[in-house]
Amino acid sequence: MADKLLFGYWGIRGLGQPLRYYLEYLGLPFEEKRYVKPEEWFGEVAQPPLNNEVLVNLPYIKDGDKWVFESGALYVYLAHKANRADLLGSTPDEQVALAQAKGVLQDLLKVFFTLITFTEEQYAAKKDEYFKTEILWLIEKLNAFLAGKTWASGNNITYVDFQLFEIEETLKAFNVDVFNSQANIKKHHDEFSNIPQIKAYLASERFIAGPFYPPGRFRWG
Repeated sequence: MADKLLFGYWGIRGLGQPLRYYLEYLGLPFEEKRYVKPEEWFGEVAQPPLNNEVLVNLPYIKDGDKWVFESGALYVYLAHKANRADLLGSTPDEQVALAQAKGVLQDLLKVFFTLITFTEEQYAAKKDEYFKTEILWLIEKLNAFLAGKTWASGNNITYVDFQLFEIEETLKAFNVDVFNSQANIKKHHDEFSNIPQIKAYLASERFIAGPFYPPGRFRWG
C-alpha cells in the first residue's frame, strides 16, 4: 500500500469516473476507496488527518503523506506524477483549445445534473423538452468542435479526452439515438474505448457500470 496512490470517491461514476480512466491509462499503481454511505465520508472528515486539511473534498488522491483535493487539481498532479505533462496540453494553442472544450463539458455536466434531479412527476413530463432545449445544442456544438480531430486538442490525447469520454458515456446511456447521430462524438468514443488500457479497464471487474449519479438522484445507468 505504501507505494500505491489512494484514490477516494463515492461508489458511483460521477466526477470520479474520468479520473479512474486517467489512472488506468497512466499506469500508476493505485488502490481505490469507495464511500457508499455519506456517514462513511463525513465521519472520516471529522477525524485526523482529514480534519486538518483545509480543502478536503471528494475526489482525492493520497500519495504517501500528501493529500490532493479537487478533481481539476488531480489531473495536473497525476500528469506530473507520471511524467506526462503533455497531457495538460503541449502548446499554448492546445491549452486554449482544451480550456474551450472543458467549458462546454462543464456546461453539459450542469444541465445533465439538473435533468436527473427533477422530481419523478417533473421528469416524465419534462425530460424530452429539457433535453432538446438545454442539452442537445451543447452536444451538437461539441460534435462540431471535434470535426477533423482525433482528440479534443487535435492529434494529441489530453486530460480533457477522459472527461469527454464520460460525457459521451452519459449521453449514450440517456439517448443512444442522439449519440449515434453525432458522428464525431461517436468516433471519439470509439477511439478512446479502444485504447488498450481503457479497453482492459472497461472489461474488468474494477469498472463501475453505474450508477452515474447518487442513488435516489439518478434516472438511468
